[in-house]
Amino acid sequence: MGALSSFPAAWKLAFTRYALLLPALIYAILSLPQMLLQLFYSGTSAGVVAVSAAYSLLLGLLTPFFTGGLLATAAEALRSEVSVSSFVSNAKKRYIYLLLASIIYLILVVVGVVVVVIMGVIFALAAKALFSPDFALASALIFILLGSLLLGVVLIMLNFYDVGVAIDGLDPIKTFKNSFNFVKSHAFSVLGFLLLSAFTMLLLYIPMALVFFYHALSTIPELSVAELEAGTLPAPSFGLGVVLILILIITNTIATCFMYTYRAVFYVDAVSQGGKS
Repeated sequence: MGALSSFPAAWKLAFTRYALLLPALIYAILSLPQMLLQLFYSGTSAGVVAVSAAYSLLLGLLTPFFTGGLLATAAEALRSEVSVSSFVSNAKKRYIYLLLASIIYLILVVVGVVVVVIMGVIFALAAKALFSPDFALASALIFILLGSLLLGVVLIMLNFYDVGVAIDGLDPIKTFKNSFNFVKSHAFSVLGFLLLSAFTMLLLYIPMALVFFYHALSTIPELSVAELEAGTLPAPSFGLGVVLILILIITNTIATCFMYTYRAVFYVDAVSQGGKS
């Protein structure tokens, strides 16, 4: 199957396996406080910022557990029946390697961004010395744009590191080579997968966006100038808050369950048809 043919197969699998839906629901509930803070809190209280940062770190440490468990269980569900115990076993087995691989990927992202910015500044200084300040600024922006595009391509080439660990059982180093070879060998299919994934996420989050913008538009006229300048959005009413929380939980559950399942189905089918490299 390609990206398109894997799409309906992933939907069917995601909604017929309790072992995939239940962990996705748990992860959606765990992610809820962080999302609500991002949507409705824009203050700089040290206590709230510290709590938010600590919770984000905790969620970051938990994410590889769910990622590994969902990917491995989805791949296993293609061949046999699975249960919640299958998810737990797969998640525990792959957690350490996937956590290390996630940290490596994050470091690569940060280093890549820093290198692009530093090179852009150096390029701008050189262009300013040789030509003019206006030319320096324009050339630096072009350099940063091209560098960002190149960095984006590299990160996409390495982005399938998680399936290498979760499905193939690779270590945190070999999985990046596997991801690079996989994307190189299935470039057009991967592009289709990424576009279809992005479009699906956009559609899934439309209900949440509509409720959020309704709340924003209905409260903006009541905000003071200081609140508008600070970008502060008040918490919704109790009724609207309940609706928003339910939509967030349902949407995040569906999105989490489907996207990991789709990722696993696409990867397994692509490898079975064309190999890893």
